[in-house]
Amino acid sequence: MSLMGFMEQIAFFEGFTNDEKAIFVQNEDFFVSVSPAEFLIKEGPDTDDSFFIILDGQVAITKNDLPGRVLSTLGAGAILGEMTFLTGHARSTNVVAEEGVTAFKINQKTMNRLDAPMQVKILRQLTGVLVERLDRLTSDLVQQKRMNETLTLALREKVLA
Repeated sequence: MSLMGFMEQIAFFEGFTNDEKAIFVQNEDFFVSVSPAEFLIKEGPDTDDSFFIILDGQVAITKNDLPGRVLSTLGAGAILGEMTFLTGHARSTNVVAEEGVTAFKINQKTMNRLDAPMQVKILRQLTGVLVERLDRLTSDLVQQKRMNETLTLALREKVLA
């Protein structure tokens, strides 16, 4: 499938016109391919401030302090590395290709080459992703708090019985 075809299937790019997507496709700096077992992102300080959107393939998320453990497996549409892109903070996880991966890649240098309206679209999309993740995290925390309260009550009843 062509790069444009991959982009057509990814929600992040829905707000972009075909002409805007063509700007990305015409410049190879916006894309990267990695082979199986190759790192897309390495945990820790990194001189590369890129964020990535998986267009094709699958990656594993790992942490250095949990060797041999895969925290998550992600495929097409997954957005990775956005916190380093936005803040410059060190990478918090490793992202390793489980199979051949094609990814959209943008860093501060390539971002600055885009016109202001495209930069705004990218930043709005990233903001939407972060808000969605925050909503999901808040919901998970509320659910965890309810479970903890239920367990605490059950333990109290058992101890008092």
